[in-house]
Amino acid sequence: MNKFLTTTKEYNKRLKICKACEYYFKPTGSCKKCGCFMRIKAKLSALSCPIKKWLRTSIIEESKMVSPELLKEIKEIWPDIKTKRAKNHKIKFKMIEIYNTLYNTGYSTNTSCGSCLHSVYQGIKLIHDKYIKKDG
Repeated sequence: MNKFLTTTKEYNKRLKICKACEYYFKPTGSCKKCGCFMRIKAKLSALSCPIKKWLRTSIIEESKMVSPELLKEIKEIWPDIKTKRAKNHKIKFKMIEIYNTLYNTGYSTNTSCGSCLHSVYQGIKLIHDKYIKKDG
């Protein structure tokens, strides 16, 4: 459920390209160029290969409804993340947990990857702006 995730078809195409690439590190499934875990990066529509073997796309999965419980959690943490930086590690952990639940991803709650954290923030912001901001 995501405005940021590619379709399964696009994801499989990207991952196939990665797995055939000389920079793909099979034991961890990561890229030796960018250091990202390709099972995650290949699913995010806004990201691209660092050597341009595949590019960002606007092909996305359609969003579904968000549960009232998750909306409540987003509303609670929003004041602590609205500046695009989590107030502290506890808030960052919560933000990533919510994102993983919303978008069925597997980001580590300890990540310090700027690209990953930006995607997490944008995903939370999208839901906030769509469902919470309009209600005040």
